[in-house]
Amino acid sequence: MPPASNILIYRLGSLGDTVLCLPCFHLIRKLHPQSRIFLLTNQPVSGKAAPAMSILEKSGLCDEVIHYPVGTRSSEELLKIRSSIQQISPERLYNLTANRGRLKSLRDYLFFRSCGVHKIIGTPWRRDDLTPRADGEMERESQRLAARLASVGKIDLADRRNWDLRLTQNERAEAAKFLPANASPLLAVSMGTKLPVKDWGVTNWESLLERLALELPDTTLVLIGSADEWERCDNLGRDWPGRTVNLAGKISPRLSAAILERCRLFIGHDSGPTHLAVAVGAPTVALFSWLCPAGLWFPGHQSWPAVEVLYPPLPEGGWREDLQVKNAPGEGIQRLLPDFVFQSAMRLWRADLNSPTLSAPMADRNRLPAQNANP
Repeated sequence: MPPASNILIYRLGSLGDTVLCLPCFHLIRKLHPQSRIFLLTNQPVSGKAAPAMSILEKSGLCDEVIHYPVGTRSSEELLKIRSSIQQISPERLYNLTANRGRLKSLRDYLFFRSCGVHKIIGTPWRRDDLTPRADGEMERESQRLAARLASVGKIDLADRRNWDLRLTQNERAEAAKFLPANASPLLAVSMGTKLPVKDWGVTNWESLLERLALELPDTTLVLIGSADEWERCDNLGRDWPGRTVNLAGKISPRLSAAILERCRLFIGHDSGPTHLAVAVGAPTVALFSWLCPAGLWFPGHQSWPAVEVLYPPLPEGGWREDLQVKNAPGEGIQRLLPDFVFQSAMRLWRADLNSPTLSAPMADRNRLPAQNANP
């Protein structure tokens, strides 16, 4: 390939969706070390969602971004996108979108060909079956994306180097300024969400923090979230016996990652901060809802010992696409009892991460016992 060729990556989503793509971005950069890499992505639908480049900037994995309104059918907008792509004249395009069916994939493929892109890799020609496997989980999004690039390179998803955010020393130094000098061990929590189905609720968070405060009174509590979650974080952190640092809305995603890699433990729901915490190696308890089948959007790799994913028990019949629609918002995640989350948190807090027990496969411990589920 010409050393100065341009490369285009097509990926939709915000912070968490981008973190799940990190292994693919690493492979693409490895394949094109001298190229200028452009990301074609949507403008965030929610004001609470961080854009993809907020995590890719300064990483060297991507150089520029081309934004467009998601789901647009405007001829004017489509012509602008086409013009932008033609101007950079990419040597090839990597399609990392979710599988949305043959017709949409064909539409995207023909559009990119009309833009002059002749080499397109990773087009999802079939819609994935969202029926969980025999073990109750779906193949992870990161696995599906890696498989789409198998023709150009193999990705070891268990290798943490493939999830490296490439944080700089300047970013780490800047992040440290937000923490108290000589801070005690850090416990990070992210409790806000833009989707009601993922909201564990103030009462559950209060109960969990009350239990943790009794066990970890000298710990510094770090609260992470968007600007409109600052008050909620402030209210929940007022009774914490140790130091409290409310960073909601105050720092960028990359600085959040730099702080999270210092933390002894992180607890959060299915969100961008949770994916960041797992990527930087912070021991993590992740609370999931019924929004998607178990496994699909789980963070990191299933072999990593310091990640406990808690998925609520399903009703009779298991997961289906209309499950959350037919149930009250948040019903799934509300089945995760604070006591069970507390047990998972303390298990990771006290664990020797190099011990044989914690290094064992997590599959059996990711199942929620029926006695720990709300009826």
